[in-house]
Amino acid sequence: MSIIIRKNLLKLIWNIQLESIRYHRVIPMPDPMPYTTAIWRKRFPYRNKTQFEVTHDEVYTKDMELKTLEERRHEFDPQPIRVDKVNIGYLSPIDSISTAESRKRFEHYTTQRNRADLKKLHYDGALRLPIDEVHNDWLSSKYFSENLRIIADHYGLFDDLFKHGYFIPRIPLHINYPYSDEQVTPVYSGNRLYAKDASEKPQVEWKSTNKENEYYTLIFTNLDGHLKEDDAEVLHWFVGNIPGNQIDKGETLCTYLPPFPPNGSGWHRCVFLLYKHKNGPINFSQLYGSLPGNSVSLEKRTFRTFDFFNKLCSHLRPISLAFFQVTWDISVKNIFYNILGMKEPRYEFDFEPRYVPPQQFSVEMTPFHTYLEQYRDRKDVNEEVIKHYLTMTCPFNGYPNVPKYPLAIPNEKWVPDWYKYELIKYHKRQGKWKMMPF
Repeated sequence: MSIIIRKNLLKLIWNIQLESIRYHRVIPMPDPMPYTTAIWRKRFPYRNKTQFEVTHDEVYTKDMELKTLEERRHEFDPQPIRVDKVNIGYLSPIDSISTAESRKRFEHYTTQRNRADLKKLHYDGALRLPIDEVHNDWLSSKYFSENLRIIADHYGLFDDLFKHGYFIPRIPLHINYPYSDEQVTPVYSGNRLYAKDASEKPQVEWKSTNKENEYYTLIFTNLDGHLKEDDAEVLHWFVGNIPGNQIDKGETLCTYLPPFPPNGSGWHRCVFLLYKHKNGPINFSQLYGSLPGNSVSLEKRTFRTFDFFNKLCSHLRPISLAFFQVTWDISVKNIFYNILGMKEPRYEFDFEPRYVPPQQFSVEMTPFHTYLEQYRDRKDVNEEVIKHYLTMTCPFNGYPNVPKYPLAIPNEKWVPDWYKYELIKYHKRQGKWKMMPF
């Protein structure tokens, strides 16, 4: 009997606690991420909103509406023109593998996979592979060409070079910049270099069939380096009528000019394009026009790959490419002053103004300094931090001694809660105190 009474008593107490929790009004803290709140609201629409959440949704979702990618594209371009891309390169590989060779390779692969001795070496970690042969086999396969096309399309090279055209690289293009007597800086598929790494003329190699009437043209341009026109390129190197892969015997129509990305302009895409002629040498001055030669004038080095290929599409086709990304370093100043003979420009990114919601009466007990500081000018906040930093430093003694565990130091007898939180941010160097150097 006592056990039944005890169970009923516990059940009654539990129901009373549930009722008190159910009708207890818990006001959440303000959410600094209105996008997350809006998404959370869509997932759980059945939950009752508190007074703060009603005000929160009315203020934030009006000014910051969630839009899909298609809606933003429609705002940017209401009537887009859909054009299918055209393959302007070679439709089939230069050295295609026959069906019999592919069948022979597959049989060899199956035989090697079933060998017990190779399995034992693999499990013991003693299996050694000829890396050079594997790498050369990979470069001659169709997977290398397709992967390089995907990478170039990802970086937007085809859109900026040929607009609605693309091509599949059929042969690998090996480019190495001299670094020291025994070392080089290779160019892969979008690797990042500094301007000093590309200051000298590179070594360019590719595989040729060594036919009598086989000629190539190599062009090196910077897609993002033009200082005046957005849709133009800077021509850094132009070597035409190259017999086979002997680039030294080609006709240099534009001498090599190192890349010069200005300070603050970010990473520039520098592309090497290799064209293969259809019928012998080409008279570029007659079919295309005058080229810069030894001139370093930026007006003469203005180049557009689309216009160049549009005039010479019946005489050559792109067959390979390689590109890298380059950014500013101190060597660019030397290029502007000593080679180009002009003052070095400097760019700064113009950020959009920070979104600040309109001021309103808040029903929450938020610290007033946190609420008001978001409406203060950033310059005033930074000035306050710098003044505090200067009062604590001495030009003769240096930075003050900072305790190893600053949060363990007790505060005064009584300080308001908002000041406690501000001290924690100060010791952790969070918020506006991030710029403190010690």
